[in-house]
Amino acid sequence: MRRVNRPASRRRASSRRTRAGARKPSSALRRKPSVRQAGRRRASVRRRGPGRRARAAGGLRTAWLQSLREEGEAFGSSWRASYPKGSAEALRGAIQQRWQELLPSRLSGSRAQDWQACWGGAEAFGEGASRRAGVTPAYVPLVLRGTAAAVVHVGAGSRQTRSVLQTLDCLPLHEIILVCGSIPESLLGQWRQHSRATIAHFPEGVDSGIGRALGAKLAGTDIVLFLDGDQPLGAEELARFLWECDGRLDVALNDRSRNWGSFHLRDKVDWLHEFLNVTLGRADLKANTMAELPCALSRTALDEIGTERLVVPVKAHAAAVLKGLKIGSAASVGTRPSAPAGHDSANQTRLSAGDHLEAWRSAMEARGKRLYFGDKLRNRKAVGGVVWDADIHHHT
Repeated sequence: MRRVNRPASRRRASSRRTRAGARKPSSALRRKPSVRQAGRRRASVRRRGPGRRARAAGGLRTAWLQSLREEGEAFGSSWRASYPKGSAEALRGAIQQRWQELLPSRLSGSRAQDWQACWGGAEAFGEGASRRAGVTPAYVPLVLRGTAAAVVHVGAGSRQTRSVLQTLDCLPLHEIILVCGSIPESLLGQWRQHSRATIAHFPEGVDSGIGRALGAKLAGTDIVLFLDGDQPLGAEELARFLWECDGRLDVALNDRSRNWGSFHLRDKVDWLHEFLNVTLGRADLKANTMAELPCALSRTALDEIGTERLVVPVKAHAAAVLKGLKIGSAASVGTRPSAPAGHDSANQTRLSAGDHLEAWRSAMEARGKRLYFGDKLRNRKAVGGVVWDADIHHHT
């Protein structure tokens, strides 16, 4: 028999048909998706957005806020028609009173305890009323059970005080106290025109701690908000501190821990703050203390601590912890203002260390030298029952 040599292309085609005939079941050929494919599938699921219930809830909230905004617009138009020459201050009072009347029917049940609902409702009504009445910035009639004031420390190099005052005009404050250092007379003249501003001027300069103590002494309200005149923040951010101190907390702190990295990368002052909280039995506060602005104090806290202690904020913080006041973080806002030119960071660390030593000294005088850390290892009966260091030093 003669052997026939087939072309290579025909041999390859025949081989493919042979392999296709012996193909395994389809289930065995399913390949596991690659990491990239799996990621694409997860991304497509995420892009689908919230579920049906979440979308429905969001739609209801949007409709609710829109109805409040329309109510505010109607009220603002009516008020302006009745008072064509009415001042912005008079309008704020009218908006506050009207929203307080509407509140029980517009913000009830669980919404009354929800910060986003409380702020969103007040903001929508206030924006509508202010816009139709022709007043800017829009006033937000956040309802508080007590009265509130703001204490603003204005240093010699402050450049953002005007912006801070504009933000405070949006909030339900009875007083705005400006504690000023070496400020040009032209600026003081402008600020004196503010209807709610009380100005304490120290031409030779004033320390931030002294400014807090003086401002707190001048304030006669149930809540006092402390902030830096060179650190502009949003109205909602500042309002959260007032809301938390309105029967929820005695001391509302700024939570800066969310922006931290590794421990060794933090500022040395933050190390001191965190160590102070740990030694006082409040490690949950991390490095958040009253030294960081903004913060807010209730009248209960001011009476218990004493305004004179605010001169050294960390000492006041230690006193608040020792007295068992309700202390917590209200929000995480802003960043620590940058140091001015020529600022000596090493000197600032030394000053902060001295303040912390004062805080520990006062705490040890109240609770003993071991504070909250009992000694469970030593048998003190062996030396006659000495509880604290009684100046017994056998090696001297």
